[in-house]
Amino acid sequence: MSMIARSGRWVLAVFALTLLAGCQTVPASDFSAAQRAVFAKRGFVEQDGKYLLSLDNRLLFQFDSSALDSEKQAMLGDLGRELASVGIGGAGIDGHASGEGDPQYNLKLSERRAQAVSGSLVAGGLDERRMRVRGLGASDPVASNDDPEGRKENRRVVIILTPADALTL
Repeated sequence: MSMIARSGRWVLAVFALTLLAGCQTVPASDFSAAQRAVFAKRGFVEQDGKYLLSLDNRLLFQFDSSALDSEKQAMLGDLGRELASVGIGGAGIDGHASGEGDPQYNLKLSERRAQAVSGSLVAGGLDERRMRVRGLGASDPVASNDDPEGRKENRRVVIILTPADALTL
């Protein structure tokens, strides 16, 4: 193989890699000003290129429950409408449980919690096909499971917005 042919292949490989790099999702800093304003207003905080509902505003659940009261349902519906109005189509929804009880049961409970939150956001206008719902059980506690207050803090759902959620609907 000639030197020119080898050089041509190398240039073609570099060009292909450059094109592929251009296909990556938009970085978090490329959320629009309107989107970032809604995130701030609603209590989301930026973390590692994503926006998460802050600890002060996260959704907590009663022991062994995945039910949302009417106030939380209305708040989530309003949040879904507001996010959709600024071009957010979907979201990640991570459900969690405290460390009490059977791990398999807690995993399913945490998924039901995430589904309940997802359903209310979808009712407000987010696209059900773009919702990423996960139940994580007791695998990621934010507080100690050794006392009642800590267990209460761990019975939560976190809403996560990524740049991919802001892409064209």
